[in-house]
Amino acid sequence: MVTLVIVAMLASLTLAGLAGARQRAKIDKTRSTIRKINEIVLPQYESYLMRRVPGAGADRTAIARSRLLSKRLLMTLEMPDQWADVPVPPAASATAPARRYASIKASGARSLAYQSAECLAMIVTRGGFNADAAEVFRNDEIGDIDKDGAPELWDGWGRPIAFIRWPAGYTSVIQSSDATTNPDPLDPMRVTGTPPNNDYGLVPLIYSAGPDEATNDLTTGADPEASSSNGYGLVTSSAAAPNGWVAIFNATPSNPSTRQGSPLAGAFMSPDGAQVARDNVTNHDLLKK
Repeated sequence: MVTLVIVAMLASLTLAGLAGARQRAKIDKTRSTIRKINEIVLPQYESYLMRRVPGAGADRTAIARSRLLSKRLLMTLEMPDQWADVPVPPAASATAPARRYASIKASGARSLAYQSAECLAMIVTRGGFNADAAEVFRNDEIGDIDKDGAPELWDGWGRPIAFIRWPAGYTSVIQSSDATTNPDPLDPMRVTGTPPNNDYGLVPLIYSAGPDEATNDLTTGADPEASSSNGYGLVTSSAAAPNGWVAIFNATPSNPSTRQGSPLAGAFMSPDGAQVARDNVTNHDLLKK
């Protein structure tokens, strides 16, 4: 009997160790996938610093503000994080990526459930910024979880990796909400806000729900795909999803993804302040995890 008890204890310890090892392997795989996505998305995001856009106005400040809004609109069209950012048909002046996205959106009914993840995969594989981007991902890193014809990039648990182009209010080791130490590089003349409340620099947020596999890391147990029209990765703070990790508030215009106003129009719950979000894997913490 003693021998059987000892064997059972050793077996349970071994199984626990194997489970922990599998979980760590999935975390490492997720981090690797997010790193590859980040290496494609971030250079594209930073390229808008050099993009030439038209500006109009009566003075230098007005012209600078016009150019800033034009760049933000261009980023919205070329780096959408929800299907509402993709106009169909595209404007006559639309760039090649925007036209491709419109064609993809129009080719079938797109589910809103995982739209941020679908838009992220579309940017990476069809945006054209990196022609070889699709080849760096393995077959098990790409799938179509809702079978709507728009694939997503998957984490180690087989869940779509979400995307927020402008994670306003989110603080991390690479994004401070202090405009004095982290000014918006797209706004060199500081034409937004009133010092020290000018716009601050934003870094796209690419994230997995982590080991708990909780979509949007809701603590209510509600199904976010059913409860939110904004979809996976873009759940607002509401009666249907009061504890969502992400809370996107009023922006101008009303579409929360088109931040042509100030990043202070959005707010995020910090992972350090939300127990369910502490296991999230993001591109913002690649340097510390």
